[in-house]
Amino acid sequence: MGSEFTFYDYIDANGVNVIRNWLNGDGKPAKMFFTTIIGQLEASPPPGGKDSVWKHPYTWPMKGEWDGFFELRKEASGVQYRLLGQIRNRVVFLVAYGIHKDQYYNTDVTSQTARNRVNQMEDNPAKYRREHGYN
Repeated sequence: MGSEFTFYDYIDANGVNVIRNWLNGDGKPAKMFFTTIIGQLEASPPPGGKDSVWKHPYTWPMKGEWDGFFELRKEASGVQYRLLGQIRNRVVFLVAYGIHKDQYYNTDVTSQTARNRVNQMEDNPAKYRREHGYN
């Protein structure tokens, strides 16, 4: 069976894969989990479908200003690591990351910047997106 979804990482204007850099840096404690779950989500039927894994405990829909986005979460050593993305058709755009520790939640961008990143990835795929790598 082929992939149901294709995951893409956001590439910034300088050509830097911000998702990969984070996973290999501050997000490294959760990297193996994200690698595993992304592989499962790629092969899963769409959200709401029979046998879909696009639900808790793997994904959480975001609300409020982040409506339309989802999170992948992994707790490690008292820190919750999060990848933030959006699904459009069968394409998943990973555009941001965050860390939730104690009562503080920090992400690298605002919700509007995340929306802009998704639009950049759709409008100029050669410049702003790369298929998610597992390295």
